[in-house]
Amino acid sequence: MLSGKSIAGRINEVFQKLLNRLDTFPYWDLVLSIITFIYISYHHAWLSDDAFISFRVVDNFANDFGLRWNVAERVQVYTNPLLVLLLLLPYILWKNIVALSFVFSFLFGILSLFFLKKISSSKFSFFIAVIYLFSSRAFIDYTYSGLENSLNHLIQAVFFFILWKVPAEPKKSKLPALTFWVSIGLVSRLDLILVLFIPYLVLFFLEYSKGLIDWKTILRSALFGSPIIIWFLFAGIYYGSFLPNTYYAKTNITDTFLETALQGWHYYERQLFWDPISLLFFPTVILIGFFFKRFNRSALLSLASLLPFFLYLIWVGGDFMVGRFFTPAIFLFGLSLAKEFTFDKKEAVFLLGSLAIYNILFPLTPFSPMPKQISYYKEARSFETGMPYHITDEKGFYYLDTGLAFRKYPSSWLANLASRTNVFDVKESVVILGMIGRFGYVYGPDHYIVDQFALGDPLLARLPGSGRTGHKKRRIPEGYIEGLKKGENGILDPDLKQYYDGILILTRGPIFTIERWNLFWKFQFGEYRKYTKEYK
Repeated sequence: MLSGKSIAGRINEVFQKLLNRLDTFPYWDLVLSIITFIYISYHHAWLSDDAFISFRVVDNFANDFGLRWNVAERVQVYTNPLLVLLLLLPYILWKNIVALSFVFSFLFGILSLFFLKKISSSKFSFFIAVIYLFSSRAFIDYTYSGLENSLNHLIQAVFFFILWKVPAEPKKSKLPALTFWVSIGLVSRLDLILVLFIPYLVLFFLEYSKGLIDWKTILRSALFGSPIIIWFLFAGIYYGSFLPNTYYAKTNITDTFLETALQGWHYYERQLFWDPISLLFFPTVILIGFFFKRFNRSALLSLASLLPFFLYLIWVGGDFMVGRFFTPAIFLFGLSLAKEFTFDKKEAVFLLGSLAIYNILFPLTPFSPMPKQISYYKEARSFETGMPYHITDEKGFYYLDTGLAFRKYPSSWLANLASRTNVFDVKESVVILGMIGRFGYVYGPDHYIVDQFALGDPLLARLPGSGRTGHKKRRIPEGYIEGLKKGENGILDPDLKQYYDGILILTRGPIFTIERWNLFWKFQFGEYRKYTKEYK
């Protein structure tokens, strides 16, 4: 009878032989990772509803309406300018946003793997990092989804590749190159700075102490940091706001700070139960290093550098999409595993075996195809039982509609979304919606979409909202909808009517007028930033 010890010995022996044989093939780790990524991509590629908010802007631009959500007004409804800009030309040439999104996400993923490989200290460290990332539901879910996460992973990969690379010219500063990628990261998503800032700051002080920072370096860095300056200037001039409309929609809320922070804590709870490996594996590897009497200071610094990011998630109350906001941290864990750890074969076997056991015990990891049981998706869509703390498994919610592997199911929207076919008989020119993305995209530019959660509405975003994190519902003012239908300000409340007049000048009036620029400062920094009065 085989004992547990002998079974473990057999498994260890099999792994050792396999690793020894694989070592005879160059780049086996990268090739195997790409093949695995292709398999996982087929089974887990999907598109979120929020992605189509950006896609509608791209479609409007391609049809000569500008970077707009509703063609009547200039409002920045998206938080991912870089992805929107990257999609513009390809979409003009090939108006299939579904295929473009999948292709872009796949390419971003492959390039991220390539830089992960370049960063890696060994084949074992690379392969362990890859298996860890591929085991995380959050990482794979938002490598696709149509959102900017996969692009952000690539930006992180390039940034840390430059940061950690031994320079060919030791006396040449890395600051200008890293400033460029920080700037690009900010254009991609503003809060990505929280992952890059501390490593960037540490490099600045290290180079300053070595005498590598002079005025020439600072001027070059300022020039290389121009992408975010250019974007802010464009947004301020064109939209009348430096920050996206979603910022106001998500910060003008009735919740107290303690209520928001508690919801942020619940976001961590939900993540730990839904995708435990994402937050637990990296600290566990550090502890295993202690067991093997190896103190990994660099890995601890990587973990410490994420403290502002982790506190930020508490401060903003997390998100309504489980896992989405954690992916920059998860990817940095993967980068650090690949770079900072030099595993010997014994450690590699132990960790790979642990990851294999995890994927067996947790069948919903990305190594398994999405479930075919309809009950799984009904549960994910249940507001009563499927959304603890109002935090949704977003892929589970939408996969029947937009999952690549389910594209031939009767419930799939992919064919209609790919051709932007409007199968809905919508007679009203002004439509009030909650989930605005897919409907807004297929409705096309002839319909004005009023977003109850204010992500796409410049007035409602400045009114107080309440409800689940990230989707705070607004009470629609009396006369607002009727006025939109007539193309005028129909709000009945006199104070709010006057306030909305200012928004109309900002978003619909001529760009270069003294009146508009006076209002710009008031709405950006003054008394008009939020509307705090009661209204009817």
